[in-house]
Amino acid sequence: MKSLRSALMLSFLLAIPFALGQQPAVEPLAGAAKLPADLAEIVKKQFGPEFTIVAEPPYAKITGATVDHEGGQWQVLLTGDLNGDGVEDAVIVARNKNSVIGADAYSYKVIDAVNDHFGYGNPKVTVDFNANDPIHNLVLLVIHGAGKDGWRAATPKAKFVLINVPFERVHLGRGKVKKVTVDAIRVEETDTVSSLLFWDGKKYRYIPGGGSL
Repeated sequence: MKSLRSALMLSFLLAIPFALGQQPAVEPLAGAAKLPADLAEIVKKQFGPEFTIVAEPPYAKITGATVDHEGGQWQVLLTGDLNGDGVEDAVIVARNKNSVIGADAYSYKVIDAVNDHFGYGNPKVTVDFNANDPIHNLVLLVIHGAGKDGWRAATPKAKFVLINVPFERVHLGRGKVKKVTVDAIRVEETDTVSSLLFWDGKKYRYIPGGGSL
């Protein structure tokens, strides 16, 4: 009897590696974006470890919420020429509890273009406005690229964190600023309302309600 129990135990132990090897790969949540392998490291180097890349729509984790946007998958990384200098720039969707804290250490500028448009955009004051909103407490990390490496350059031309931007989806659109063709950031706030963020040569400005450059 003892030998039978030993044989059964041995068979069980031998079966474990096989069973583990047959486990299916974990599939990403529907709507999640595919990230470049080095994106997290770039964000950490350029903006600090407190920023987290938002790889899936925040509303996807809410019970009963659906991801049903015309135009496809959630995008966490957008690339284009935001300042019209011919060098590739980047926009990255991220989250941070307080974007102002690391601004000096990592040499980026925090901009609240939305509240600035409506009269008061001091980020030191407005940084906490959406801090407790799990849907809208996102930020847009903007890297103005430099040289042949563009936004991946070790020392970019400039870096910005855009806070308090209401959106459910973000993409780029073409426009002209001072006769220079640039890529503007178009944010879709709802299924029917979209707005623009664009570089005016000195800072990022906000045009609400589907405006154009």
